[in-house]
Amino acid sequence: MKKSLFALFIIISVALFAKEEVKPDMTLKVPMRDGKELLTDIYLPTPRSRSLPTILVRSPSGRHAAPALAALDFVKSGYMVAIQETRSASDQDGKIMPCIHDGWGESQDGYDTVEWLSKSRLSNGKIGTTGPSALGISQLMLAPTAPEALKAQFIQFACGSIYHHAAYSQGQLMKHQIESWLSYYAKDPCHKELLRRERHYNDFWAGMDSNARAHAVQVPALFVGGWFDMFLEGTLVSFKARQEEGAPGAKGKQKLIIGPWAHFWPVETKIGDFAVPDQANKLPDAFSPLKWFDFYLKGIDNGVERLPAVTYYVMGPFDGSPSKGNRWRTAATWPIPSKPASLHLTADQGLSFEKDFGRDKCFRYLYDPNDPTPTVGGRNLFLESGPKDQRPIEERSDVLVFTSPELKEDLEVTGSIKAKLYVSTDCDDTDVVVRLTDVYPDGRSILITDNTARLGSFFPEHPSLSNKHHARPHEIEVDLHATSLVFAKGHKIRVSITSSNYPRFEKNLNVRLDAHGNPVAPPKVAVNSIWVGSDYPSQLILPVIP
Repeated sequence: MKKSLFALFIIISVALFAKEEVKPDMTLKVPMRDGKELLTDIYLPTPRSRSLPTILVRSPSGRHAAPALAALDFVKSGYMVAIQETRSASDQDGKIMPCIHDGWGESQDGYDTVEWLSKSRLSNGKIGTTGPSALGISQLMLAPTAPEALKAQFIQFACGSIYHHAAYSQGQLMKHQIESWLSYYAKDPCHKELLRRERHYNDFWAGMDSNARAHAVQVPALFVGGWFDMFLEGTLVSFKARQEEGAPGAKGKQKLIIGPWAHFWPVETKIGDFAVPDQANKLPDAFSPLKWFDFYLKGIDNGVERLPAVTYYVMGPFDGSPSKGNRWRTAATWPIPSKPASLHLTADQGLSFEKDFGRDKCFRYLYDPNDPTPTVGGRNLFLESGPKDQRPIEERSDVLVFTSPELKEDLEVTGSIKAKLYVSTDCDDTDVVVRLTDVYPDGRSILITDNTARLGSFFPEHPSLSNKHHARPHEIEVDLHATSLVFAKGHKIRVSITSSNYPRFEKNLNVRLDAHGNPVAPPKVAVNSIWVGSDYPSQLILPVIP
C-alpha cells in the first residue's frame, strides 16, 4: 500500500515524540553574511549551563520537525543542542530550494552558523552536527566549507550529490521521489520545472555536489545507510570520497555502517514483505552516536576512532531460513575485496555462470508508455520500500525473465552489481529497467535491487537510436548499485528486464525530448529487444565473496 508523504511524517512524529513537548531554553536569531537571520532554538542541560560542547541540527523541515527534535537526547548527556530552521523551512511560499544556501557558494549559512555558535558563551567552541535525510544532506553541504569549530558529524540516510542520488539515475528522473520531496520542502511549481529542464549534470548541480569537493572536507563522520534506502549509493559514494580524498582530519577518519534498512528505519521496522531481523534492529553498541560525539567533542577515549572503517550487515533469506547470511561483518575499505562473476543470459531464458551459453537469440517485447510496469518495492522514499514479491510484474507480457538453476550452495554477493546488455529499439529513445530478485523455494521472487538506464543518455550523439524495425544492438551498462546478500542453497537468481518502473522513475515516451525536457512528438509504443548469445553476451556481473 502506498503511503502519503503526510502520513509518513505523522508516523515518525508519533513514534518518536509520544511524550511531553520540550520547550527550548531560548530562541536566537543567528545572522548570516548577507544579513538574513535564521531562527535557532537552544536546549540546555540546565538554564545556567555555559561553555558546552554543541550539537547542531540544520533542518529544512523546520525547528519542530520530529527528525530534528530527535537530537534532544544529547541534552541529558551534557550537550547544548541547537536546532536551526534553514531558509527553505522559513519560506512559507516554498520558493527557496533546499541546500542552495547551505554550501560553499555566495551564501554559506552552515559555515556562518557554526562560526557564530562557536563564539557564543553557551558553547565551548566544539561543534558536531547530526540529522537524517534532508538534515543529513545539509551536513554534507556544510562539510566542504571547513569551519574550524566543526569537529564531527553523524550523517544518516543522506546523499552528497542531489543530481546523482536524489533527482536522476542514469539519465532518468526519479519522478515520485523528487516530486514528493519538493512538495514538502519547496512546493512552488517552479522547482519541478527547473529540475526537469536541468536534465544533465552542470554547474547548477555541481553547486549541490559535496562529493566533488571532498578534498576540502576536514571533519570525521559516522555514516549510516540501508540496503533498501534510496540514498544508499549516495551514502557509499560520500563515505568513499571523504575517506580517500578528504583533507587531513577527514581522510581515513570516516566510519560507515550499512544495515538491512529502508529510509525511515528505525521508526519503520518492516522492509517490504518482511520484518527487519532482530539482530539488525539497532546499531551495534560501538557505533553509538553519543560515543562518537563524546570522543570528538569531549575528548573521552572510548575507542571509536579504532573501530573498523566499514561495518555491514550481510542479508540472507528474509523468512529466517538457514544460510550463511543474516549477520554483521566488518571491513577496512569499501568496496570490500570480491571476485567478479558473470551470470550470462541464455537463449532458454536461463542464467548461467558457464561461458558456453548457447546460440544467439533476440527477445522482443512491446513497451507502451500508457501501460507502464508499476513500482513494487525497492529503494523508494514515499512509496513502499524493500524486498517485495515481483511475481505480479513478472507475469506481464512486457517483462522478460531469466532464471538460474537452483543453487547447490550458498552464494554471497557483496558490492556493486552491474548488468551489461545488448539492446535495440525501433524508437528514438527508450529505457531499460533491470530487477535482480532472489527466488525462494516456494516460488516467491523477492526484489533485491533494481535500476534503469535511458538509452538516449548513453548515445546522445545519435538523433535516433534505431533503423526502425531492424535496429542494431547497443551494448549498455545498467548500474544496479550495491547490496550484501547470501543467495541461499536451494534458491534461484533471477533477472527481469522491461522498460518502465513507474512512478519510481519517469516513464519514457519513446521519443526525443527538447532542451526543456518536453517530448517533441506524441508517445509511441516501442518494440524493444534484448539480445543474448556468443555474439551478444548479455550478462549480470556479481561481486562474489569467495
